[in-house]
Amino acid sequence: MTIPTSTAPAARKYLFAQITQQITEDPLSSRSSLLIAYDDIGTDAEDDVIIVGSVTRQFGVNSMVGSGGGGWLDERYNIAVTIDVFRGGDDPAAVFDRACLLLDQVCAIVRADPTLGGAVLTARPMTSQTEGEWDPDASGRHSVVNLDIECYARI
Repeated sequence: MTIPTSTAPAARKYLFAQITQQITEDPLSSRSSLLIAYDDIGTDAEDDVIIVGSVTRQFGVNSMVGSGGGGWLDERYNIAVTIDVFRGGDDPAAVFDRACLLLDQVCAIVRADPTLGGAVLTARPMTSQTEGEWDPDASGRHSVVNLDIECYARI
């Protein structure tokens, strides 16, 4: 008997690949570049960063199949996506607008294929929170977005 494995790795890879293919550098900021990454990027960051990060999973019994095999578990998880936009100077509206545009583009990727390339039964943008802040060295502004994408699969 084969026990199915989590769909999270495939869903995360799909998101990363689609974000990498579809989202481009800011045409309004010729000095800014874009970095798309798995997990933490450390201290050397580009001005626009999108991180496909942590996965938080929950499991539930879907139906008794006796063996615990395929279809026995419901798998629900959130994939955390962090968007961090930095611009030098003091224009919080421009930084917020760019962060919102990147957020909308990530959400559009999920909405265009809510199965995440067939990895899950359904996925959807769930919650987001956006905060603006001064850069620690006071050289500009950041707008940081934390987005949860909720996924559901039967394994």
